[in-house]
Amino acid sequence: MPAASRIAFRPRSAHEPEPDLTGLVVTHRAIRHDLDRLVVRLGEGGERGIPGSGAIWRYTAALLAQVRAHNEDEVDILWPVAAAAAGQAVDIAPLTDDRHAVAAALTQAGQALAALRAGSGPPAHLQASVRLLRDLLEDHIADEERQLFPAIRRYLRADAYRWCAKQMQRSGPLPVRRFAAPWLARHARQDELRPLRATRRWPDRILLACSGPGFARLERHAFTVSPQAHRSPCGPFPGPTRKEEKK
Repeated sequence: MPAASRIAFRPRSAHEPEPDLTGLVVTHRAIRHDLDRLVVRLGEGGERGIPGSGAIWRYTAALLAQVRAHNEDEVDILWPVAAAAAGQAVDIAPLTDDRHAVAAALTQAGQALAALRAGSGPPAHLQASVRLLRDLLEDHIADEERQLFPAIRRYLRADAYRWCAKQMQRSGPLPVRRFAAPWLARHARQDELRPLRATRRWPDRILLACSGPGFARLERHAFTVSPQAHRSPCGPFPGPTRKEEKK
């Protein structure tokens, strides 16, 4: 990627502004928080199953897709650029090695979810796989924020980071981006909303406006079991079907 190389090999000078990592910070917070509450929610079913399970399965699938996209984008886009800018000051090899364990845990969770939705696997298997993924990412994210964030702030130019952020935003398919826009806004603090939105591409700002109400209803179905159906004004948003709501 020639453009990335031209940007990456010009480290940030002391008088230039640091890159704004708000989007990365909020993404990490959203992943940690949702995996935590998903583990709890999946433990509430017992033998009778989980109330509002249609919404929970959809939310779980969307969350796993977000984690997968983030894991791949960091390794393929952000980390190589940061390492090129920082040179010997940072070693991304241990973080890159973690990717394989995270990818394997994601595959396991996806298989457990598919088995559960097909009626051939118990909720406990999905809960165990999500708990494993959560524990792996808890350590991985802590290591990344402790080891790599300082190097990104010190060595990576703001325009280089913005380039990486744009590539990461546009790399995902539409369903992933449609979920990501309101999902990140949901987990951002009030003082983070403006810088978070400022870093989003205009198509993603439109997606936020369109899919926000649908996301809110899906989240409510998944975690508080509301009886209402929902659709997004921009088209169907993954939520419980009418048949599932009547169960």
